[in-house]
Amino acid sequence: MRPTLTSPRPLHGLVLLLALLLGLGACSSDDDDPTAIEQVTVGGEFGALPQVSFPAPLDVTETSTATVLEGEGPALAEDDVALLSYLAVDASTGEVIEDNFGSQPQTTRITEDDAGPLYEDLLGSTEGTRLLRVELGTAERPEPVVLVYDIMHTRAWGEPVDPPEDAPEVTVADSGGPTVTIPDHDPPSDLEIVPLRRGDGAQVRSGMAVTVRYTAVGWSDGEVVESTWTPGQGPTTIAFTGLIEGWQNGLVDARVGSQIMLVVPPEQAFGDDTLVYVIDVLAVSAMDGTEGAGS
Repeated sequence: MRPTLTSPRPLHGLVLLLALLLGLGACSSDDDDPTAIEQVTVGGEFGALPQVSFPAPLDVTETSTATVLEGEGPALAEDDVALLSYLAVDASTGEVIEDNFGSQPQTTRITEDDAGPLYEDLLGSTEGTRLLRVELGTAERPEPVVLVYDIMHTRAWGEPVDPPEDAPEVTVADSGGPTVTIPDHDPPSDLEIVPLRRGDGAQVRSGMAVTVRYTAVGWSDGEVVESTWTPGQGPTTIAFTGLIEGWQNGLVDARVGSQIMLVVPPEQAFGDDTLVYVIDVLAVSAMDGTEGAGS
């Protein structure tokens, strides 16, 4: 007796199943493809020129932002002043478009009008944070851009240092602004340099520019002579030339992140009163685009 032969199953069902599985696999692969921002790698320390790499041309389909490093400074609130260093790279070619690391940091107020497309990224971010932003092109600039920007500190962040007992007393508000109380004795005859916070950043050098925030108080009456902590003001970058002698002698070699109190006798200031300066040293840079004289 012949063995019974079982008829083969039709192949079209299996082919259809394989096609379906392959199709699902293709969809899954597309879904798992990294986004443009996920293809960008950023290296380097905060405050220094970042190393940015990605496969060019980068296919940018949406504008997005990611946090590279999260800072521990105060969070930016509406109408605060932010201090930014940034690097912009053409997403199509990988070429640098603009870079202000090593030169004067940019200040911007945290409002929709002033901060523009960066407003939502900056609002609520903490100082000391590095952000990566991938932007679609615009009508004015059709090429997409990869942007890395550091939210620099707007107040000293170094380790606190106890001042001498006979030095003017300095208290710091939550906003970072200092209040100086003059002691009840005669001022010193020589320049006094009193560290209040000791930073570990780059050193202030002659021939460079320094970004600072400061308050100046007269010894004779304790009144504020000048301040960059008043509403509407922020850090300022000044060339380390043409400053009063007290600043040139007292700030040289100070490190970024420091807060320094200078008690400056009249002959090293403006000749009429001893002045007490509380200075937050925020950045040093090349002198391009800075003010030619300080306080």
